[in-house]
Amino acid sequence: MAKNPYDVLGVKSSAAADEIKKAYRKLAMQWHPDKHKGDKKAEAKFKEINAAYETVGDEKKRKQYDQFGEAGAQFGGGGFNTGAGAGGFSGFEDLFGQFGGAGARGQGRQSQSFNFDINDLFGGAGAGRRTARQEPEEEESLDVELVAEVPFLDFLLGTSVSVKAPDGATLKLSVPARTKPGTRLRVTGRGKAEGRRKGDLFVKLDAKMPKEVPEDVKKVMESLKYRL
Repeated sequence: MAKNPYDVLGVKSSAAADEIKKAYRKLAMQWHPDKHKGDKKAEAKFKEINAAYETVGDEKKRKQYDQFGEAGAQFGGGGFNTGAGAGGFSGFEDLFGQFGGAGARGQGRQSQSFNFDINDLFGGAGAGRRTARQEPEEEESLDVELVAEVPFLDFLLGTSVSVKAPDGATLKLSVPARTKPGTRLRVTGRGKAEGRRKGDLFVKLDAKMPKEVPEDVKKVMESLKYRL
């Protein structure tokens, strides 16, 4: 028995378009053939996921599916063939009879006029149709980068900086002596979080320059020039 595309993607029929897209991306990444090389079941599952998304991921095709049920995708090549008896459709004559078409089963019925694209009815078959295998889009990065200013002399002497992580916690990071301006400190797992996925926090150290330099400090700095 053919599967409902909403069930394949694990969403409700009332799901918003972005929810359907998110579910597709997650499943496509999980069952991508590159992660299951040589596994025929995984390959079949991946094709099934793509076929489901072709049916309900496109606004026009989704409306057609929701209106006519599985019969709307019966000849679409998307893998959701209902077969005889589903929704009262058992073949071309029954299908076109529902749209007011002539035929042995259509005789005696009141003629009705429908405006639809025959290519949409057959799943967009033709040169412009998308292939069943689609490369899933890359997941959004959960890494976060912040900038912390450090007084320029503290790069030479060593210090510490406090930054606020995305979860609201304040982190105190050590800046070793002789650290170079522009250095990026990495805190693993303290970036943004999405389910079980967690990004890293990167803290870029920028030099904070004084507005004025006293004469006695200038002399000390001049003497340091020759010691570098």
